[in-house]
Amino acid sequence: MPDQHHLIVDKQNKRVKLLRYRPEGLDALHAEMERIALAERLTKCIVYAAKADVEKLQSLGYTLEGRIDGFDLGRNAYMMARFLSEERAVSAAADLAEEVLQASLAKAKAGAAAASGLPDGYRQREAVEADAEELARLYGIVFATYPTPMDDPAYVRKTMQENTHYTVVECGGKIVCAASAEVSPEYGSVEFTDCATHPDHLGRGLLQPLFYTLEAKMEQIGIYYLYTLTRAQSHGMNITAAKHGFAYRGRLINNCTIYSGFEDMNIWVKPLRPSHD
Repeated sequence: MPDQHHLIVDKQNKRVKLLRYRPEGLDALHAEMERIALAERLTKCIVYAAKADVEKLQSLGYTLEGRIDGFDLGRNAYMMARFLSEERAVSAAADLAEEVLQASLAKAKAGAAAASGLPDGYRQREAVEADAEELARLYGIVFATYPTPMDDPAYVRKTMQENTHYTVVECGGKIVCAASAEVSPEYGSVEFTDCATHPDHLGRGLLQPLFYTLEAKMEQIGIYYLYTLTRAQSHGMNITAAKHGFAYRGRLINNCTIYSGFEDMNIWVKPLRPSHD
């Protein structure tokens, strides 16, 4: 493991995240995270922990929320959360989230979706920087709030220049569905994210083919550990992940601001090579 730790202060989502660390520095980093959280009025601390450190973090007040298989160069990341407010620690829609999860798992058992399958009148292609304005408009329509400023064309262009691959579906010459693969080269893993379908085109299975395209692209460039974080209350995204062969690995409570406010996010993983603790 590299010498440097990797700490992210995420003010928009009122959280501080520790993605990488040296085990002997964990106590000091825990204290630093708490200091930052209190100073910035952040209410959730998250550690992407090695399995060997789970028990120690639990003794420091962290809860195990789930696991991302192969997150750090093939090593599993155990998602440890410490809440600094009672409100942040309580799911607002736990029953609905469980209902959505069970429905998604049932759909997966019923059979995986076909790889092709865009309806007549739709076509898929890779996005380019010239699409940034149209993509930003789509994200602005679909999400009232979002963890990152995806309604800003300059931000979308920046992500394209920094290892994020977008693929889109067009209808009538307009982008009506999009998804991206946000690659972290230093971690050797990728998050399938920024999935959005225009409200006028929902329910037509547009996202599933995008997942197949992104997976093939990742294999081609040698990134084998795929994961996606889906809104726990969203039938569509959880069903898409389950039918595409992703495995459920846990739920991140009030993880980020998306759609309407703080929401729980389900962890789904698809390692294309064996991972390890």
